[in-house]
Order: sequence, then C-alpha cells, then structure tokens
Amino acid sequence: MEKQGLSEQALRDIRALADLCNTEDGITLKLNWDMLSARPAGVTNDFLMYEGEELIGFLGIYSFGSTEAEISGMVHPHHRRKGVFTRLADAATEECRRRGIPKLIFICQERSASGKAFLHAWGAVYSFSEHWMEMRVPDGQPPQVPDTRQAEALELRLATADDIELLTELNRQGFDMTYEDARVFVETTVADEKEKTYVAELGGKPIGKLTVRVDEGVAFIFQFCVLTEYRGRGCGREILARTMERVYREDGTVRFELEVAADNPRALGLYESCGFRALNANDYYTMELGG
Repeated sequence: MEKQGLSEQALRDIRALADLCNTEDGITLKLNWDMLSARPAGVTNDFLMYEGEELIGFLGIYSFGSTEAEISGMVHPHHRRKGVFTRLADAATEECRRRGIPKLIFICQERSASGKAFLHAWGAVYSFSEHWMEMRVPDGQPPQVPDTRQAEALELRLATADDIELLTELNRQGFDMTYEDARVFVETTVADEKEKTYVAELGGKPIGKLTVRVDEGVAFIFQFCVLTEYRGRGCGREILARTMERVYREDGTVRFELEVAADNPRALGLYESCGFRALNANDYYTMELGG
C-alpha cells in the first residue's frame, strides 16, 4: 500500500480514479499533481489500495515543513463505506507520527459529502476554506499592468539562490511561519526548476514577493505576500499584474490559477479586480497528533 515515489502507471491509476470521483461527485479534487509527479525516492508520501489491478483508494501526504502536513485523497465511489479511507488515513497518520509531524491538515472539496462525513467521524476539526480561482488570457490580449502611482518606482526581479534569507524573512512575516519552516519552503521552491519566485522592490526595498509554477500553459500563483505597511496602496495589484504579464510573455501562459482564503475579502477583491473568478472551494480540517 505504501509508495516511495510514484511510477508512471501509478500516476495514471491515480488520475483515472480522480477523474471518476470528480465526475461522480461533481467536484474537483485538489491532489497537487505537480508534487505527485516529482515525489522523491526513499520517502513515503503516498498510499494506494488496489482490488485486483484497479485502484480503489488513494491518499497523499504533502509536507511543506516540520510542523504540519496536508492530506488529500479519494475512494472509488463503489468502494466507499468499506473502511478503505480509514485504512489509508491510519497508515498516513502513523507515517507522520514517525516523522514527528504534530499536525495534519485534511483538504476536502466543499461539495464532497462523503469527505466531510469521514472527517467529522474521524474527529478532524474544521479550520478554514479557500476559493480556487482562475483567469484565462484572451487571445492576443496579455494581462495589463495597472496605472498606479508606484508604476515607475516599483521593480520586479527574479529571485536567485542568493535571496534565500530575504525570501525566508518575507515568508515569515507574510504568513506567520516559523523561521525553520519558512526556510525549508524557500529552499525547496528555489531548487524546483518549474517554479519562479519574483521579488518586488520599491525604492530599492523589498516589499513583497510571489511564486509561480508553470506547467503546460497553466501558471499557479502561490506564496504571494506584501509587507503590512505597503498594503492598501495598490502595490499588491501592480505586483500581481506585472508578474502575470511577464509570465505570459516569457512562458506563453494562457491560464492563471490560485487559491485565496474565503475569509480574506481584501485579497479576494484584489484577484477579482485582476480578472480572476472563483471556480470552487476547498475546506480544510485539522487534527493534532498525540505522542
């Protein structure tokens, strides 16, 4: 059941099961395909259950630091209420305990009745929700840089390995992360060839940053933050628009995606003003692991 790295066949099986569950339930599961396709060897992150040659259950661990891990998975519609996901979750929980990870965050698509029923029975506690948003670029019409008073003074540059300490500090301030988790996340991002981090500077001072992962014409935007004292001044909208314009021109991106907390109306308004629309939402449930 446990997998250290995923074969091409395993990835095909997972995608086929995801397509079936999405169609059956009318949802879009968040399975972090970029991470699934680049699982490190020697680390147990994935748990698959087969009946014969058919995959009937899958669960993945997505760990971005030492203090918590995200969990996402699914069960074939014809094999639910048989304890499949319980066995997968038990195995993943033991793996996280072995690693010393104290907190699990389960991702549940908001319309997944079976997912919510399991989490309530499991004892997980609802924490927050995030909107999944998308913006498609019309043919021949690249994203436009807004006309703001920062237009001339704000500079956007591509981060390098020399910026690890700077990016760590921006993550720490922007997302209330520990130094250790912020640095691990930055080091992983900088080392990933598909991910680019852009630093925004105003008058030579770094005021924010965001990361973009481009894959097959789709750019996923994440880890976007602006220092508190520069919020509400149009900087965030300009940073986002400039980055999208640059990624469009350099990578030929035609679709941008991101997630935003449902209880963050300012950020939601920012993205909507740049042309994003909400497609669906994911609910996040937490569980603290005992010793």
